[in-house]
Amino acid sequence: MAYEDAKHRPHAIHTGEEPRNPITNGPESLSVTLDRWGPVDNLFTSMYDALQANWGEEPSRTVDTGCMCADDRHYDDWPHQTGWCQLTSDQKSYVEACFAGKTLQQVLEGITFDFCIDGVSRAFTHQNVRTRLGAGFMQHGGRDNDWRHRGWTMPETMNRMCEAGEMTATKWADRGLQHCITSWLPITNLVEKLRAEANPAELAGPSDIRDVIEQHIMNGRELYSALVDAGIPWQDARRVLFMGIQTYIHDQYNYLALSAVLANRMEHIMYWELNCDAQLMLREIKMKCPPIMSRYLGSHSDKAKRAMFAGLESWPPDKKYPNPYDRCIHCGHAGSNHNFKLDVIGSTPYDGGEVCIREKKSCPGYEGKDSLVRQHRPEQMPFFVLHPNSMAGGPIVWIPTNGTYPHEAINAVGR
Repeated sequence: MAYEDAKHRPHAIHTGEEPRNPITNGPESLSVTLDRWGPVDNLFTSMYDALQANWGEEPSRTVDTGCMCADDRHYDDWPHQTGWCQLTSDQKSYVEACFAGKTLQQVLEGITFDFCIDGVSRAFTHQNVRTRLGAGFMQHGGRDNDWRHRGWTMPETMNRMCEAGEMTATKWADRGLQHCITSWLPITNLVEKLRAEANPAELAGPSDIRDVIEQHIMNGRELYSALVDAGIPWQDARRVLFMGIQTYIHDQYNYLALSAVLANRMEHIMYWELNCDAQLMLREIKMKCPPIMSRYLGSHSDKAKRAMFAGLESWPPDKKYPNPYDRCIHCGHAGSNHNFKLDVIGSTPYDGGEVCIREKKSCPGYEGKDSLVRQHRPEQMPFFVLHPNSMAGGPIVWIPTNGTYPHEAINAVGR
């Protein structure tokens, strides 16, 4: 059998064009669309019938029963299409138990989701395709298209560095955001070096680090364009482009694979671009699928209601849930060892207001500090949280953070 690729759409060809230099910040360019999910027809009835295969003389056939609704004039509604309205309350509960992991889940492998993910970096796609079981991917090709005009993503840490360098210290402090720069000297030295090397007759030197970054990206585009225009094929010229160059990819998952992917990537200590993508994937499912499909999707920590990844020493916990490795700076014990209202016996009020039960004596007051040595600091991981109204289907709004969960902003929603 010979392979053919005839009748595909045209290549992206830009030979001879001056490269543009579009740059976006953080998740601004990120777009996720759930293009298809299914099967839709008889989904829940066929699931229930398969789940009952362990018992009975004959196959269960709820798929052949009729709608139980008082008014069955809803042929375009998901309860009718999926067979949900053909099930009794007990049968619905059994199907939900499957999604909740309380019974065998093999049937969930038959539910699939197709996503189109656009505006993500090559750094993202390199990690995204690591899922192998129950997943498939088709990605925008750098071998068959000219990439000179593709956008480039500025990470939030670098964007905050640029903004902090452009503002006065007071103005930056008023923003309430933190940058992760511990020494400006390497940045200042680089800018001054490049400025001194610039030929004033040809090009002014960079004014700041943002100029340096933008010119660096543009230089890569110009080199790539020159190579392509000279005859170097796209597949070889792309080697001089950057990991932050934007692309698009189509992801296909079955339900079990998707559940595992979201459980990991909804954790805010994961790579921020993957985390934002996972939040948008869940948003799409909430918007376009029956509620039961999203009810049991979420991070490991959200499911357990505790910080499941706090033990990873590379990154500090996001503090959505208490860090189990925090210890009191005064007595060295965990917060759970402190009694804030009772004395050491636990029966009468204590005037000091707080007692370390382990030490059997008063404590100046619990002040937790991470007991693990972390490779990175919170401000080096300024992740984004999708606004609750956005997760519910509203316009996409991202809440920026300083590497810790924005409890105050989330709790303020709806007040």
